Amino acid sequence: METLREALTKEYLKRLEEMAIRLKHRLSTDGYSGARRSMAKGSSLEFSDYREYAAGDDLRRVDWNGFARFGKLYLKLFLEEKQASVHVFLDCSRSMEQDGKFLAAKKLAASFAYVGLCGGDQVHLFAFGDTLRAQKRNLAQKGRFLETVDFLDKLEAVGGTAPLSAAMGCGPLRRGIAVVISDFMTDNGIEDTVKLLQQKKQEVLLVQVLSKEEEEPKVGGAVRLVDAETGETRDLELNEAMAAAYKKALMKQRAALREFCSRRDAVFAHVCEDEDLLRVLYEMMR
Repeated sequence: METLREALTKEYLKRLEEMAIRLKHRLSTDGYSGARRSMAKGSSLEFSDYREYAAGDDLRRVDWNGFARFGKLYLKLFLEEKQASVHVFLDCSRSMEQDGKFLAAKKLAASFAYVGLCGGDQVHLFAFGDTLRAQKRNLAQKGRFLETVDFLDKLEAVGGTAPLSAAMGCGPLRRGIAVVISDFMTDNGIEDTVKLLQQKKQEVLLVQVLSKEEEEPKVGGAVRLVDAETGETRDLELNEAMAAAYKKALMKQRAALREFCSRRDAVFAHVCEDEDLLRVLYEMMR
């Protein structure tokens, strides 16, 4: 089985570096990095936002009133801050467990992280299932990309799906972009997740990743479908009519997500595990 590190070839990463320019331009022109308006690296007193304290940060800029209230350290950000933020939420529920599908999802997560790091921005990774299971925050140097790859490579697909829990559990987010990568094989929580992330000043991008079989189920004979997250089973005859009904339902779900995202000024994209991921990234960043 191919690992994430093997999938991220030198040629692939080179193409991603070219996309970093696009993302930086989008962040600066769309207002998601007000700090980019200043060329100074000093002490502007114009407050911009907060972010979680990271080892090595200047303690003089800690919001001590916030610490007294919440028991956590947050840093005050001002307009000279050069970094925007890219928040990547990866679905690690059981339904993602097919090797090719989960690898494609991890590769997308790594790709967004790499583009952000190449653009000099701060990257935060969140792995979720029925809860927020793991996170890696405050990556700000391209040299730390291998940490990103190792973090993603170790993630396993288990349990249920609750994207809203991840959005609620990640705490305050610095204004930026939030990318949610999932198969979105869940009945609820997606729309509320988008709304909550937007309340946290995020430009939201939803990316649906499906396996080849989920895109085009093979027709023929009796099959037993097993819900990977609940264990519920259903026996049926997977004939042409059944496959067509499934495809219709999938298209309906995608159309609903696309329409919802359009109304909310968010972005929706979908990709099959064996598709060109660079094409999807290019479409989302243009």
